[in-house]
Amino acid sequence: MISLRIDGALFNYRVAGVAVLNGKVLLHKTPSDNFWTLPGGRAELFEFSKDTLQREMREETGLNAEAGEMLWVSENFFSYDGDKYHEIGFYFSMQIHDLPHQEDFLGSEGQDELLFHWHDVADLHSIAVYPAFLTEALAKSPLEKGHYNSGYTDLDAGNPIPS
Repeated sequence: MISLRIDGALFNYRVAGVAVLNGKVLLHKTPSDNFWTLPGGRAELFEFSKDTLQREMREETGLNAEAGEMLWVSENFFSYDGDKYHEIGFYFSMQIHDLPHQEDFLGSEGQDELLFHWHDVADLHSIAVYPAFLTEALAKSPLEKGHYNSGYTDLDAGNPIPS
């Protein structure tokens, strides 16, 4: 996995999928997190980004997902679980072909449980979604391609970290 420890911080290369269906977007979180994210994960060396998304969805949910066009690139700086991160994220549209319903379901990341939930796009402003640009970007119809930068965020506390 492309996650490198450099000078006491972590560089992370993450790929995520944007599945929007019937006005709802699929998000996930661990039971202990106080924020939601788009499903996905870290790329492996010599793995194309679209392949990363498809592999992560199979590993975490058992579902077959198809990565579509790239929507967003983001550069994020945050603290999480006591570590500081510099993350580059690629966000692709995603279709889940064998999705049986739009109800909540459980997945896993190794030994950790993941909660998956279809959130109404119109209500995203009322929950914590990370990276923060997603709340506004997901509200646009149709979704617009873009490049986003975020300031430092402490995901454990949900508060911006002064630069």
